[in-house]
Amino acid sequence: MGGPPSFYTFTFKRNQPRYTSPSLIIENKILDITDKKSKDYYSLLVSKKVQPPNIIHKLKSDFNFTTQQLREIFSLPHLVSLEPYVKAFQYKIINYILYTNSKLCKIGFRINDACTFCNDEPENLYHLFCECPHSKTVWTDFESYWYHLSDQPIHLSAQNVSFGVLSRQCPLSNLLNYFIVIGKLFLWDCRRSPTLPKIQGLQSKLKIKYEIENISTRKPSLKRNGCSLQCN
Repeated sequence: MGGPPSFYTFTFKRNQPRYTSPSLIIENKILDITDKKSKDYYSLLVSKKVQPPNIIHKLKSDFNFTTQQLREIFSLPHLVSLEPYVKAFQYKIINYILYTNSKLCKIGFRINDACTFCNDEPENLYHLFCECPHSKTVWTDFESYWYHLSDQPIHLSAQNVSFGVLSRQCPLSNLLNYFIVIGKLFLWDCRRSPTLPKIQGLQSKLKIKYEIENISTRKPSLKRNGCSLQCN
């Protein structure tokens, strides 16, 4: 049987007084064997293998994000949703790995890279979710819809749409960010159909998704804030 990973140094403390609890030194950290659980040792093992995502340098270069902002961006999918598909979808956006027409064209799966909605510009993630006139209309209508629900005015920038609203001063920020992720998922579903996106379709999807999440999580209910989630 193999021994421990080579990058760890294990040292058992010997000749200890009988009243001292047995301990183990790993990477200069003294662990009380009687007190620690398997998850504590697992955390030490994982900490040596975890590496920052490759996209970090691009995000810092393109958007001038701070380290704290990047932590918030990568934590956001886990904070706002319990549904694995929704979380994975946002992670794919952050890491630029959704297969838009531009990517499909580069690998030979399409003969052109034109946007599915407007057919005027190359369809990369930024254009599809932020710059396409059809997507812009949906986000403008969503801003009015959010105000109707929460009585809170918002103006979403392209950065907000892509990575979420990072300001903790924004009331209901987790709920707003959840809606933004579902908005992008709605646009992606429309692209796959393909059908042009309309705010009525987004409202229906938000209602369905929000009710599903509410079954399994303690999300703050909009009704507690004097409004209700409706499709019309």
